[in-house]
Amino acid sequence: MHKTLGFVLIAFGLTACSVGTSPTDIAERAARADVDKAALFGGQEEVTKPITLYEAIARAVKYNARQRVDAMEQAIVAGISDSATMDMLPQLAASGGFATRSKRLAVSAKDANGGESLIVSDKNPREADLQMVFNVLDFGISYVNAKQASDRRFIAEEARRKSLQRLVHDVRTAYWRAAAAQRAAEDVNALTQALEQETVRTSLSGNTVNDLAEQRKLLQALQKLNGLKKEVLTSKAELAALMNLPPETAFTLDVPKAMDTPRVVRDFGQIDLEHFALVNRPELRIGDYQARIAEREAKKEILRIFPGIEFSAGLNYDSNSYMKSKNWADAGIGVTWNLLGLFSRPQAIRTAKDKKTLELLRRQALTVAVISQVNVSYLQLRQAADAFGVTDSLGVVTDKLWQKTFAEKTQTVEERRAAVLQAVEVLTTHLERDLAFADYKAAESDLFMALGVDPLPSFSMKATVASMADVLETNLSRNAPQGFKEVSYDYPPSVMARTSAISADERAKILEWTDLKRTPQPSDMPLVPAPKKAVPAKKAAEPVKVLQLSSFETLPAAQSYWAELGEKDAALAAYAPIYREVVVNGKPRYRTFVADTETRLRQICTRLAEDLRSCLISEK
Repeated sequence: MHKTLGFVLIAFGLTACSVGTSPTDIAERAARADVDKAALFGGQEEVTKPITLYEAIARAVKYNARQRVDAMEQAIVAGISDSATMDMLPQLAASGGFATRSKRLAVSAKDANGGESLIVSDKNPREADLQMVFNVLDFGISYVNAKQASDRRFIAEEARRKSLQRLVHDVRTAYWRAAAAQRAAEDVNALTQALEQETVRTSLSGNTVNDLAEQRKLLQALQKLNGLKKEVLTSKAELAALMNLPPETAFTLDVPKAMDTPRVVRDFGQIDLEHFALVNRPELRIGDYQARIAEREAKKEILRIFPGIEFSAGLNYDSNSYMKSKNWADAGIGVTWNLLGLFSRPQAIRTAKDKKTLELLRRQALTVAVISQVNVSYLQLRQAADAFGVTDSLGVVTDKLWQKTFAEKTQTVEERRAAVLQAVEVLTTHLERDLAFADYKAAESDLFMALGVDPLPSFSMKATVASMADVLETNLSRNAPQGFKEVSYDYPPSVMARTSAISADERAKILEWTDLKRTPQPSDMPLVPAPKKAVPAKKAAEPVKVLQLSSFETLPAAQSYWAELGEKDAALAAYAPIYREVVVNGKPRYRTFVADTETRLRQICTRLAEDLRSCLISEK
């Protein structure tokens, strides 16, 4: 039996030494990705109508992934705080066991007179006991630990409060920038198409100084529009990420009328902004709790100097049939004292007191930083208000000039071309004005954060987005100082603001002027020139079609590739490239076409077979 037991122990030992894991495979990682994505975007309310600012904030608070993490961290700290109070209770331990022996335990003993006796135990004894131990020193230290855990719970709440302040700031900033981009999106696409067509037309006029100057103006305007597209494409994506919407979700914003006629606040009267910030900033409140924790740490070190007094009591049971009393109770008191602590503990106490002083110095340094942030944010808000006022006035002047230009000076080709360029200026001015407004709202939110204003009322996270938005509409920034609430004028969108810089009729007229499919007028240059001698005249009976030569993400890349093809095939000089913008998987691409009969287009395919991956010929 002893050998068998030895082999079993050796086998267990060898098994323990060989335990290991294997790396995850692609199937496991793919399954994890699917599960995480479903958990991240699952269970959310669908977007069924234009989103207001309050709905955007509500969605972010309810569904933002970072907020879920912060909420769970706060819950864990709260749980630790609750469990810390349980450490003050006495220790109550129950134990029991069963043992077996191959032979009875027999102990021979002699008394003082030399008499011999034999103590015998059962072969299968069972024992059980219930012991309660109370250590006075441990109780004192546990009491201080519970106080510190409670302060850490308050720290987690302040950290959560700061996180929500940052989230609301980010959503408000992203919302107004996305609103500015949404109001410009339709005009940007239309004017980009118009400029591309106008650029093609001017490239056919010749290479005189005036012609090249016109092309330069058009390309500069197109370059400006491409810069605006970046704002249009990224702003809504940033807002969608904050609201935790899936990337493929299409949504529009319900922009309030107040964006066109805003109230801008530059002066807050006699409000003591610095005092309000010093009382309400989460960082300073956290500093208060950190100082309390450090102070109590010094108290714990002082308690550890004293001896530990331990009271114990218990109930016991032993099944040994040879015992006279199988059940009994016991009680005791003990004292333990680490004498070396008398020498090491004073240094620990001094270190704890130094940490308390450090926390006070940190809080004072943070106070200086908070005062500076309040003043800087206030000055930035005033500067943003002034900047918005200038761009708003510029927009009014630009609109008046545009109305005169569009109504009175669009008769000739040159005047219409100038009108297209003026339309780009109108769009740019309007977008810059809206972005300046968004910057003002961002500066406003920066001041709110510098003051430590609580932007959110109390509500249940289980509430619907609509109900949360209703509460936010009437309570947003309710904790702002007296007289300061006028800053947050994010009124509900009872009346929709304008949706574009140029009216639908004006936009349609511009597209009509620059449409390649219109019938050429005597004053216009032909959009597709007659072939030169290098290319035979086409037959009247054969219809004109188009050949796609390339597709690039940017117009300059498409133009550069056209130049490369022209160097390889001199006959392409007889053609004017046609550039068209299309949207593929949500991203713009620029395709290059040439127009001619199918016969000649296939000849081009043959000559450029090494450069063209396919010969895509379609109806014009």
